[in-house]
Amino acid sequence: MAGLAILCSGQGKQDTAMFERLRSYPEAMAIEAKIRASGVLPADCDNSDLCFRNDIAQPLICLYQAMVWEIIKPRLPEPDIFAGYSVGELSAYGCAGAFSPTELIRLATIRGRLMQDAAVVPQAMIAILGLNRRQLEHLAADFEAYIAIINAADHFVLGLPTVRLDALLTAATIAGATRAVHLPVTAASHTPFMMQAAQTFNQALQSTEFQSIHGSILAGISGEKVFTKAQMITTLAAQIHQTIDWQACLEEAFSYGCRVFLELGPGDSLTRMTREVLSGVEVRSVSEFHDLYAVGKWIATAMCRQ
Repeated sequence: MAGLAILCSGQGKQDTAMFERLRSYPEAMAIEAKIRASGVLPADCDNSDLCFRNDIAQPLICLYQAMVWEIIKPRLPEPDIFAGYSVGELSAYGCAGAFSPTELIRLATIRGRLMQDAAVVPQAMIAILGLNRRQLEHLAADFEAYIAIINAADHFVLGLPTVRLDALLTAATIAGATRAVHLPVTAASHTPFMMQAAQTFNQALQSTEFQSIHGSILAGISGEKVFTKAQMITTLAAQIHQTIDWQACLEEAFSYGCRVFLELGPGDSLTRMTREVLSGVEVRSVSEFHDLYAVGKWIATAMCRQ
């Protein structure tokens, strides 16, 4: 039977209304109540005008994924692989059991605040499709930009100062990009602009108690499995200021036998990327299901088909 990979989404598709559909499930309500009672969420987390600011967005996304996971986990076979995109890598650790939902949100709150504070000059991120890595690296050098995420051979995300944004968008189009889009993110994540945030987050992780995990977790910066606490701390901190190789994560999950992929959401960005990188796999996002209890039935059927 095919292996199962759980994919935890990053920023971009979140809003405060995303919690409403989850609150009809008692399991999700119980987790949310416990986390809110703990006081780890930022004070402005319910302000819909701030849901794309890093220090608000990151704990909200992790809270959403913790609630989704609590609903669907009992209905799934044990996953073989957990992988997360950007802040979703933290959620991947939470879903794998490395730390509790409350600790997950505490770490996401710290991470988001550190990254927001590191954006000492206005920063932006853009997605560029249709150019290869060599072209992107040459282009980025002229605009103080860095490749932040590798999604596919011709699909990248770059981080840069906002003052350079319009010029780079224009230059990318002239260079032959099929698409160049400004993303709703306010810090240049996964670039050297975040070095100080990464170093401080490493210190926060040092005092975190990691528990035994179920399945395997892939490091976002390489796609390699992480096994020890030292590796977990190093890679979770490093991905804040180093390039995320999401293509490698998907390809590694495939190499380990995963043929069924489930994205926790919000949204379906990772579902579309998985179809872009891998062929012959089954992939859906939880966001596609009207009844989250039905996710398990789809997983069982998809794994049998594979």
